[in-house]
Amino acid sequence: PWIFGPEFPGHPTSVERRELRAFTPVQRAAAYRARMDSFYFKQVNSIASRSPWAPFPLAVMTCIGIETIGAYKYGDAPGDKNGHFKSVVEELHQGFSRTETDPNGSSVTLSTFLYKGFRNSLAHGFYGRWVFITHDPAKAKTFRFDSRQHLLVLNVYWFYERFCVVARRYLEQLTQATDAAVDPLKTFDLNFRKNF
Repeated sequence: PWIFGPEFPGHPTSVERRELRAFTPVQRAAAYRARMDSFYFKQVNSIASRSPWAPFPLAVMTCIGIETIGAYKYGDAPGDKNGHFKSVVEELHQGFSRTETDPNGSSVTLSTFLYKGFRNSLAHGFYGRWVFITHDPAKAKTFRFDSRQHLLVLNVYWFYERFCVVARRYLEQLTQATDAAVDPLKTFDLNFRKNF
């Protein structure tokens, strides 16, 4: 059997993938939260401290977390398959919605800049194109855009911590929801059923 996730309140055993379709939307939300808590947060938290020092893997895992939460919270907007990533990034800090010029000369939001110059290049080439990470608050307490060089410096520990706040708030709202016809449960369940 393919294990989707651990037990959750009301389901005392591990959740198998084949069970998901029979679950109610409320049960699916509970199973998803248990999966994120156990398979994402618990594991990523082990590299999120300064010892062991692992800023690059933490940056990759933060992008994966943003992608995962965004996929269920927002889904894909017509004509913008990556809008869910950018929407979550803009929830991390309002400054990511600011428009700047990228190295190609295009005016884009910093969330788009982060997607194109960091998330994409990390996922497909394991490097940051226009975004550089730091762990040193003296270099960037949160993030800093250099408009002269068209580069973004991102404090990776802040990035992960802000993602955790946003993701946990969403998961809390999701698992408290009871009406599958209203968001956040409506959009979550629609996107969840597409994937599973």
